[in-house]
Amino acid sequence: MPDPIVYAGQTVKASTVNDLVAPHVQVSVGAFAVPSGASTYTAVIFNTLLSGNTVSMWGAGSPTRLVAPTAGIYLVHGGITWPASLGAADARGEVRANGSASPSPGIRVGTQRGSAGNMQVAAIGTVVLAAGGYIELYLNTQSGSVITSTATLGITRVSLT
Repeated sequence: MPDPIVYAGQTVKASTVNDLVAPHVQVSVGAFAVPSGASTYTAVIFNTLLSGNTVSMWGAGSPTRLVAPTAGIYLVHGGITWPASLGAADARGEVRANGSASPSPGIRVGTQRGSAGNMQVAAIGTVVLAAGGYIELYLNTQSGSVITSTATLGITRVSLT
């Protein structure tokens, strides 16, 4: 991304500066109920836009998806906070792309083994997406009961393909 040239007295519109920044979005959910089960993975329904510069990357119509507006390599970033009600049980997260039933290669989400409350694991990695491609965060717990967690997830394009 080139540095903009601005002359003394020149006004630069926010939309001009925004066009220089790669597409990005970050969303969160303050309380998401994760059902318990050995292979029960549930897509997180996000409800808050934390930041972003491209409206089409997340919306209420598809609240589980972060969508790539252009083809490229995207950095995935975020985290999951597990509550004390997890106890000594395991909790997992995985990022899936384009409706896949398997985790995306290149993206790592930490596994939590027990939580005394407010313990966070990170989600990080890269994924190649076509224009309109998307990722989703899926959570799983084997606690024996529904666990309410919080999560954030974001994508930032770091390179064109």
